[in-house]
Amino acid sequence: MEKTKSHITQLFKNFARVRQKQLRESAAADHRPVEESLNLLLSLYPQASDASPIRRALLDPYFPLGMLERTLFANVVGMRFFINKLRSDLAPALTAGLRNWAKAFLRIRLDIETHYDPETVTCIPLDGIPHPLPISQWCTLCGVCCQIGGVPPIPPPGVRYPDHWSTYLAGGAVENQQLCPFLFQYFGEPIYFCAIHTIKPVSCQDFGEEDCRRRLAEPNLHA
Repeated sequence: MEKTKSHITQLFKNFARVRQKQLRESAAADHRPVEESLNLLLSLYPQASDASPIRRALLDPYFPLGMLERTLFANVVGMRFFINKLRSDLAPALTAGLRNWAKAFLRIRLDIETHYDPETVTCIPLDGIPHPLPISQWCTLCGVCCQIGGVPPIPPPGVRYPDHWSTYLAGGAVENQQLCPFLFQYFGEPIYFCAIHTIKPVSCQDFGEEDCRRRLAEPNLHA
């Protein structure tokens, strides 16, 4: 196998492609490419304590595969620099990043089940069924506004967050956090939604349509 094809960036992108296709096609999809590509990716994690949560997270229909492609595993461009995510020296950090991201995702899923009502905490019930998403709103659920390092972890009045959410919201879920860990994906579609929409931080609730337009007009560091 060529070196680039065994790099975690390529292995993740291969899995993300077949898994998102499977989710979009639902029962008609062939499960074999998903299992084969996932096993190749998990071969980078010899410890069962790492591989097991990654498997559970990556097979969850709300795991943001597409957005991690666009952030953690995307090249970085700027006026004076370029970071190629296929560099061999970046593989250990990316491998650890995916592991930590999966664990944070699973913890958030459990927190929602434990502390809140997964039927109402966001715009759709988080029960694994593709419920219709709201369409009569200005937000197109592109997820770009959530490509951020963090926000002030201040909940709306009357809401209390689990203590570790302050770290997650402020940007400490993973090292060099580039994406809000509360951003979920909708069944392999390029559609993203806030997992805690009805109780999201005050700064997120104050983010409006004009803020969205300004954010979309800003240059993107990920290629």
